[in-house]
Amino acid sequence: MTRPKILGLILTAILLLPVAIAQGGGQARPHPGKNPQQQQQQQQRPAGKPGDWIRNHQGMTPEQQQKALENDPGFKNLPPARQEALRERLRKFNSLDPQQRERAMKRWEFFETLSPQQREQLRQSSQELKTLPEGRQLMVHKALRSLRQMTPEGREEVFKSDRFRNTFSGQEQGILKRLSAFSPPPEEPGSEPGR
Repeated sequence: MTRPKILGLILTAILLLPVAIAQGGGQARPHPGKNPQQQQQQQQRPAGKPGDWIRNHQGMTPEQQQKALENDPGFKNLPPARQEALRERLRKFNSLDPQQRERAMKRWEFFETLSPQQREQLRQSSQELKTLPEGRQLMVHKALRSLRQMTPEGREEVFKSDRFRNTFSGQEQGILKRLSAFSPPPEEPGSEPGR
């Protein structure tokens, strides 16, 4: 796996660290009249903003952050496997150089500006993109960078073009249309995901 791709995966994982902690361990109380699916959705909703935990602990050493994580009430309520995954995400975040950590923080700030529906759409579309073969992922990423630099009207013209329809499958077109509506800060200047 290449460095930019690994960085993207680490940033995605780190982005979800504070969300998992804010969930309070997924210990939502049952509510009368809610079916199990609604209760599961309730458990998945974050109580705080994604970057809050790391932002509140960024002045600490990695060892102090680890201790703060271990003492967090929401963390203590998580299953052991989830706790270990969060410990690993924190270790990976702390292994990033200062510029990479700063980019991660900017991405969290962007993520915080999105509505819950937009966050879910971004997550789902990103996951769908990861199911594509690597070569197609690269092609979609390149097109996505280009589309994000256009005006909404310019993107619409591209979406209607024969070239766009002939180059990308229906699934890829859908991914590009959904993701091009978002303009997060770049992961790494001049980098291409998947390279």
